[in-house]
Amino acid sequence: MNNRSAVLILSYMVISVLTILGAAFFTGSISESRTAKHYCDSTRAFWAAEAGLAEAYQNWINGNAQPAGQVDFGSGAYSIDSSNMPDVEVSGTFSGAQRNVRASFVRVPLAFDNTLSVGRNLSLSGLLARIEVYDKTRISGAYSKSLGTSDWFEDKQVGVSQDNTTIRIPDYNNNGVSDEFGDFVQFGRKAVQDYSADEIVYIQNNGTVNIFPNQALVGKKVIFVEGAAPGQGNVNIFFDATWQDNQDITVIATGTVSYVQPLQFQSNARLSTFSWGDYNEAAIFRSEHESVVYTHEDANFIDILDWGSTTGNIIANRDVSLREVLTYEKYFFSDRARNGDLPPGLKWLPGAGTTGFTHLADWEED
Repeated sequence: MNNRSAVLILSYMVISVLTILGAAFFTGSISESRTAKHYCDSTRAFWAAEAGLAEAYQNWINGNAQPAGQVDFGSGAYSIDSSNMPDVEVSGTFSGAQRNVRASFVRVPLAFDNTLSVGRNLSLSGLLARIEVYDKTRISGAYSKSLGTSDWFEDKQVGVSQDNTTIRIPDYNNNGVSDEFGDFVQFGRKAVQDYSADEIVYIQNNGTVNIFPNQALVGKKVIFVEGAAPGQGNVNIFFDATWQDNQDITVIATGTVSYVQPLQFQSNARLSTFSWGDYNEAAIFRSEHESVVYTHEDANFIDILDWGSTTGNIIANRDVSLREVLTYEKYFFSDRARNGDLPPGLKWLPGAGTTGFTHLADWEED
């Protein structure tokens, strides 16, 4: 009797263990199935978001309006939020799962495809001076040079359409007219709003602001000097050998920008300038400058006893003058705009019209 009781008890224990193991296996299988389904649904939601981003990109290229509300995609859907263009956010859904992706669209004008982009005329004058320009030089007007100078252009074309040499500011103030002073002001304000307070310097000044290299500028992305009218908000920049290595900063001015380069050696420090007024650059002895120079007016370069180089893009909507005395200057192309390594604040400058090359920048998932 005792043996039978022991066997019965043991049988109950075995059955109980097997029942528990079976229940655990069944529960685990259900949980694993749910996890797998959630992963599958989440992946399909991501694909839907990617499909929405691709449609938003094509609409941006073609100038079409983005669709409102949800758009069906397979058994899922996506919705496009383009309220803050050129930034766009797309939400993809599938069977209760949701994935969000964000990106910036940049339509870069053709002027950025050149080393020198001149909206009107390019002139070279001086004494015992030589310039060499690599990659493309595109001039909408004519090219002239004086006696006592020599030149070499890898690829120079004159009489080119201004679509290839100039940048027109979009209608950022929404008054129905583009390429106005008010549009340029709004461009500058948008540029500083893209960064945190410790990354920008925003100065409202109707006079002239002098900028010197100092520790306070380390880590800054954009300096915007805003005047109340054209010709106001001028900037003088004195970046010499104390300029920090590896810095990348953009100076935007509603007036003129004058850049003095005494003994500039930091070739890995990049300075971009965008001005409504003229751009003036003076250099002596050894000087280097890298990144993008844009002016809505004229660009004037004065070099004396200088053996230097400029790497990037020089874009002037009007004339460019090179005044050289005992100099040997080289100009190299840098494809920052096309390869996605945009100077700070630049994404708000392109976008007028449909000409240029377009790419997707700053892609990320929320």
